[in-house]
Amino acid sequence: MLFPSLDLNQQRWNRLLLNFFWIVLAMSVVIEALYLTVTSGRTSTFIWLYMARPGLLLALIIGLAEAGVRHLPRFHDYLLITASTLIAVTITGVHATLSYIPFSLFFPILVSTFYFQFKKLLFALACALTGMVLLYGLVKTLQHSLSAIDLVTMAIFMTAYSGIAMGVLMRGRELHRHLRSSYEQHRELLVHTVVMDKLAKTDALTDTYNHMAFHEYLARLTEQAAYGLPLQLAIMDIDNFKAVNDTFGHRAGDEVLRSVAGVVRGHASEFDIVARYGGEEIAVLFTDRTLASAYESVEEIRTAVSAAKHEALGGRSVTISVGLAAYVEEMDKETLFRSADAALYQAKHGGKNRTVVAPLTASTTKSSPA
Repeated sequence: MLFPSLDLNQQRWNRLLLNFFWIVLAMSVVIEALYLTVTSGRTSTFIWLYMARPGLLLALIIGLAEAGVRHLPRFHDYLLITASTLIAVTITGVHATLSYIPFSLFFPILVSTFYFQFKKLLFALACALTGMVLLYGLVKTLQHSLSAIDLVTMAIFMTAYSGIAMGVLMRGRELHRHLRSSYEQHRELLVHTVVMDKLAKTDALTDTYNHMAFHEYLARLTEQAAYGLPLQLAIMDIDNFKAVNDTFGHRAGDEVLRSVAGVVRGHASEFDIVARYGGEEIAVLFTDRTLASAYESVEEIRTAVSAAKHEALGGRSVTISVGLAAYVEEMDKETLFRSADAALYQAKHGGKNRTVVAPLTASTTKSSPA
């Protein structure tokens, strides 16, 4: 659906129309009350004929429209058009001596334009013409004040007005189609942009973020960490990966790297950032965790990797070494990365298949290459 809130908006417009009906009733009573102050006729008769009786009838019509819209929402449009016709017929019948009052029969045609449907407009025109004919046949005052020519002229005016309203509806539909087309084009462009952005930031082999995206998130999260966001960085390196490539081939190495990345992604939370930093190194940015929680997650990953068997390696397994560092006050992104990289260096040269946690200090010397 193009506009999910369309039903809700229709309910709101129904409510506005019903409120307008009540306003018409109130205005009718007020106008008659003002006219009462200058009339010389019998007050009680005037109040009954021009205020009480039509007021009660109008209130009944609007009340039934309220109930119909509430209990028969499927027919809300036809109910409101019918109610507007009855209101116009009532007002015209009561004030038939006023030469301009029959033009109130245009009221249902005006109401029908709120629904932007040709069949509703034609229904309103039929209601208006039927109301005019019934009034002319039942109200003798109209028969004396209006000739047959006047009646035909009013019918022609109503039809002409409906034709103009139909043109408005056609223009509205044209604008709606244009809006739908623009919306769909915008949506396609947005989806295309999102897909392209994901492709630009994703490593195709491991389905994790790539080197460029990692540094982008590292810089952004380090800035946030300066304001209190918990942040830890783990750098994981597959042990003896060169030997895997040399022994089993690069295709087998790719399968191993893809499998290890899958394990890492499976243990990362929705708030963590997993990226292939380069070669056989995978980096994880842990956010909204304590250092102990990040360490526990890293150990679960390391254990799961060492337990996994790889068909590409003839059922053998691989291990990973991990350097883990936590952000501390006054660190920048380079310092945090060097801290984790130095811890990884210690893990690699301390026997491999282990996790080393960097000291909680902002000053870390540049690590040696692993």
